[in-house]
Parts: sequence; structure tokens; C-alpha cells
Amino acid sequence: MKANLSLDLIADILSRLPVKHLLCLRCVSKLWRSLIDDPDFINLHLRHSLDSRTNHTLILKNTDLHTADLACLGPFAKLEHPLMSYNHGVEIQGSCNGLLCIRNIVEDMAIWNPSTRKYQVLPFLNSCKGYVCGFGHDPIADDYKVVKIIQLGGADVKPLESEVKVCSLKRNRWRKIQDIPCVSSFPVANGVFASGALHWVLTQKLDLSEENTIVALDLATESFREVPQPEYERMIYQLNVGVLGGCLCVVANHGDARVDLWVMKEYGVKESWTILFSLASEDVIGSLRFLKPLAYSRCGNQVLLEHDKINLFWYDLEKKKADDVWVPGMPFSYETEVCLQSLVSLNVKRRQQNGEDNRDIKKM
Repeated sequence: MKANLSLDLIADILSRLPVKHLLCLRCVSKLWRSLIDDPDFINLHLRHSLDSRTNHTLILKNTDLHTADLACLGPFAKLEHPLMSYNHGVEIQGSCNGLLCIRNIVEDMAIWNPSTRKYQVLPFLNSCKGYVCGFGHDPIADDYKVVKIIQLGGADVKPLESEVKVCSLKRNRWRKIQDIPCVSSFPVANGVFASGALHWVLTQKLDLSEENTIVALDLATESFREVPQPEYERMIYQLNVGVLGGCLCVVANHGDARVDLWVMKEYGVKESWTILFSLASEDVIGSLRFLKPLAYSRCGNQVLLEHDKINLFWYDLEKKKADDVWVPGMPFSYETEVCLQSLVSLNVKRRQQNGEDNRDIKKM
């Protein structure tokens, strides 16, 4: 008996497959190609991957990029990127819904889907001064945006000036938006995307003892706001923001003694900050200078972390124990990025103007 499956059922089944299998299945028929290329199916596949914590890739960056499936963490293989690198590699400025924002040493920038190998080079923007970047998704306009906060200067304890510029896939041009009287604190870090906004740890003064502020840029309204912080029990020597399971998180470093990982369970609500775990210096090998939360395990009882850019470990939330990770093909030292495997397309309708555009400036 010949069974006829509805397109909705076929789409539901296919949405559970990895991208590499879907790219092969596009060759089955014109109907399947049309289905897999359909924006509704791409969003269905994206939602399923996010909800089920599947189809994620871990990228290690030293001079080259190395990639492995997050579920099994190995083996690592070299990942070829689309930008000319002049033997200096590329920097990953951010990751969102399977797209990476990358930059080379001469400031060429591109938005790239490593799964489909499609990319778009952004208009050149000369940033000779110091700056931090961010990359994320505007859910209202369904657009992807790159943000640069460029430091203009400052003096002693007066607020520092900075200029903020945005380039989106749809507009394909840089434009100036509302400025912010802050610069990135030390160490410099790119923006973290969570709940429709990019987040940085910024300071309003050059005095390093000045309390740092978590600032969010809403990508839909392109307006800044301050994010309430947890009630810390001890003095903080270093503060970093991250994202874990889609939630904003904070890594509070109390010197060499202890690091606390806080998670904001309900975005924007100060009372929802919860300590997920604390690590003491004796729990790990080496110092506690830098910890970056990467992802939950599939079952949710472990957290993968990058430690001082030299090793990875799983932290068991129930046993309160850290276990080192080593996989063949891992470089000696590296930076990490988690990237979803997705079909998200770069083929969007965009205006034909390139270069900079200062018209849409919002005044403070």
C-alpha cells in the first residue's frame, strides 16, 4: 500500500535532522528542495534545534578555526572561512541562529553561515580607534545586525565618549545611532546576544575601581538600557557577561578565591538572578582568571566551560565536580564559540545603498 504523507508531517520529520543531511535531501526532488528552502521550514528547524539543544557546533579559534559537534565533542576538524586572512586568521565577533560575524586583520567583516557556506561581506568601515562589536537578531524586523561601539576619547574621571554604528543585512550599510557615554571595561569583550538585545560590561570612567555597568542595546528599538545586576556577596575583581541556555548570565570573579556563575531566569527582573554554581580555586587546575560558559549538556545537568583559553571542562551541577575535556585535534590554546547548525539564509531584500549613513541618528 502506498502511503501519502502530508507536507506538514514531512516537514516535522525533516526538521529533526542535521543540516548536512538536509542539504543532501534537497536533491531528492523539486518538492523537497522547495520545502527545505522555504522560510517557514527554516524557522521550524531553527526552533526545534534551540528547544531540543541539538545541532550545535563548538568552534575553537587560534590561528585557524577548528570545529566539532557539541554533542560528542570530537573529533575536531579545520573549518575554512571565506575571508582573506593573510596568515593571521579571523576573529569571531558573535554568533546568532547559525550565523557568525567574522573579521580579519584588515577590518574586512562578513556574516557567514558555516553550515551552508553562504556569506555576505559587509561594507568597509574604518575603525582606527578602539572598539567592541556585537552581533544579533532583530526579531521585529527579522534582520541581523552588527554593532560597533567605537571609543572616541576621554580624560581622567570624566565620562568617556563613544560612537555607535550599526550595519544590518537588509540595509547593507553602516549608520550612526544613539551614542553612549561609556567604553568597554578591561578586559575588552564583544557583546553577548540574549533576549533580543546585545550586552556589554561597560564603564563610565577611566578609574578601574569604578563599578562596572551591564548595558543592553535592544536591537529592535536600537536604544540602550542598564540591566540590573545580582546582589553580590563579595567584592568583584572582574565581571563578564555570557549566555547559557538562551538566558543572560554573569561570571563574577572574586580574585583567585572563587568564581560565581549567575543566571537571569526572567530577563530584566533583578530578583530572578540565581547562582547556578560557584567554583573555588581548588576545584580546577590553574588559576580562575577567566571562565566562559558555553552550553548545557543535552540532559541539562552539566555545563561546558572554557577555562583561561587553554582547556575545556564539564561542570556537574549535581555532583559539584569539574571534569576536563580533551579531544584529538584540539589546539594548545584557543578561544571558543558555540554555533548552531542552521539553514538561516543571507538572501534578504536590502536597499542598494552601501557605505556609511548618518541619517537615522537618535539624539540622546
